[in-house]
Amino acid sequence: MKITKSTIKTEVTYDDEMKNKYLIRKEWDKDRKKALVIMKNAGQADEIVQDQTTMYVINNLSKLEYGVVDIVNLFPSIDGNETKESVIENLKCIQEAIARVDDVIIAVGKGVETNKKAVERLNMILAILLDKRANILQIEANFGRKGFHPLYPALKRQWKLVPYDDSHKVS
Repeated sequence: MKITKSTIKTEVTYDDEMKNKYLIRKEWDKDRKKALVIMKNAGQADEIVQDQTTMYVINNLSKLEYGVVDIVNLFPSIDGNETKESVIENLKCIQEAIARVDDVIIAVGKGVETNKKAVERLNMILAILLDKRANILQIEANFGRKGFHPLYPALKRQWKLVPYDDSHKVS
C-alpha cells in the first residue's frame, strides 16, 4: 500500500471591508512553474471554499506542470459595487503578481467582447502585461478557437495553452 500526501497553501487578498477580492494564491509545489490566471469576476472561492472555476484552474494547471497559481479578475468586487480605489488596488495586485509568475493566462471568456467596461479593463491589464514583457497565454479549444474561460464545457478537464492573440480585441 502506498500513501501520498499533499498540501495546498492558500492565501486570499481582500480589502479591509472584505468587499473586494483581489487575489487568490494556491501553491502546491513551489518548485514548479507559476501562473497568473486573469478571469472576469470575483467568484465565491476563498481560503477554504473551492468554487468550480478555481477547481478546474488548479486541476488543469497541475496537469500542465504548474505548482502555483495566482488568480485575479478584471472586476474584484464581490457585491458588484466597484469603487475607484478598488480598481486601483486591483491593478496594483495584478502588477505585483506579474513579477512572481512565469506565465500569464488570459481566461476571461468570450462574453467580455460585448462588455465595454470589461474590454476597457482588459486593455488596461494587457498594457501592463506588455510593458512588463510578460509571457501571455490563453486557452485554446481543439477546434482552433481561443480565449475561453475555465468553465467552458469542452475545456474543463484538459487545457491547451497557446500564445495570446488579441485579434478579437474590441476597441
